[in-house]
Amino acid sequence: MDVLFRVIRDLKEVKFRLDDDLPDRLSRRYTCSFLLLFAVLVSVRQYWGEAIHCWCPEVCAANHEKYANIYCWVSDTYYVAFDDEIPQPGEPREKKIVYYQWTPIILISQAVLFFLPCTLWRLLNGRSGINIGVVMEAAVASQRADYADSRDKMLRYAVHLLDRFLLTQRSTKRGCYSRLKHVLSKHCFLVYGRLYGNYLTFCYVVIKLLYVANAVGQLFMLDVILGYEYHLFGVHVMRHLLFGEEWIASDKFPRVTLCDYKIRQNTNVHQYTVQCVLPINLFNEKIFAIVWFWFLFVGIVTLLSLFQWLIKLTFWPNQMKFIKRQLRAMDSFQREPAILKRFVENYLRRDGMFILRMVAKNAGNPYRIPILSVVMTSRASVVY
Repeated sequence: MDVLFRVIRDLKEVKFRLDDDLPDRLSRRYTCSFLLLFAVLVSVRQYWGEAIHCWCPEVCAANHEKYANIYCWVSDTYYVAFDDEIPQPGEPREKKIVYYQWTPIILISQAVLFFLPCTLWRLLNGRSGINIGVVMEAAVASQRADYADSRDKMLRYAVHLLDRFLLTQRSTKRGCYSRLKHVLSKHCFLVYGRLYGNYLTFCYVVIKLLYVANAVGQLFMLDVILGYEYHLFGVHVMRHLLFGEEWIASDKFPRVTLCDYKIRQNTNVHQYTVQCVLPINLFNEKIFAIVWFWFLFVGIVTLLSLFQWLIKLTFWPNQMKFIKRQLRAMDSFQREPAILKRFVENYLRRDGMFILRMVAKNAGNPYRIPILSVVMTSRASVVY
């Protein structure tokens, strides 16, 4: 117990990396945590509870019941409604239930898939020439520091990292083709690269698309794993809850299934069909109902976040509006539009704007980020 308390105490000191926004963290942190928690709960229920119990006819020996429980758990059972006839030996079993043994593995695999876009984002970020997490941690820490000395040190460090990144990621070529690509990169994401100032922006938009595709795609992936139209499962749940319709999910997560097994006695082989209760499926049904609604929520939130980022990062008037609002909040508004435009389009460019917006999203006060004022003071008058 003391070890558990120490682990919980240590977890409070863990610092999470600041290189994305809240919708991203819904996927890579909270969804992964929920899925892993569900996997642990199902595992505990399976291995420390009664996951399956089969009823054997009187002709079976007393020890057959234990054998049937073990055999039917490790093999596949199948569902037949009470009004339908049981298939004869040799006939195909249509509604096989093949997932209940693998539910913890399924949930863990889903958690891994939700974390993959984050891993890819950090890999791409590492190739950009700047560690966004370090810049944002320094910028955010400077706003939350209690002492002016610490605040100024952290702020200068963040400005130094950002300034070095923005100045080094530039092309020295002056040919017509190079200039054309620079012009196109200002208006089109398809022309991207570190030297064009939109590498991070392009990568982040792609990662956002992966987050959306992952949340929605996993609903359809479970169609294959669970063996039915899982992507409509939440609709059935809503009908049941809102309109009082009869619950029709018994064939999707059946509590009662059938299992065929054979017993060899000397030279004779006897086949038995037994009826089994799957208490674990009542648990699975509730978990996958929660998962359906959570995935839908995460998918919608991430999609809205994607549109929001596209609008903010694609159109230059939005960039100018953001900079003006930030400077007004700090009483350092630059009155000359030409200098301000040159500062945004030629110095910050899309990647610089992306980093500043990400700092604003992770800062305590999104309408006041001092790092911008410091950078503006040192670089706004330089002509690029």
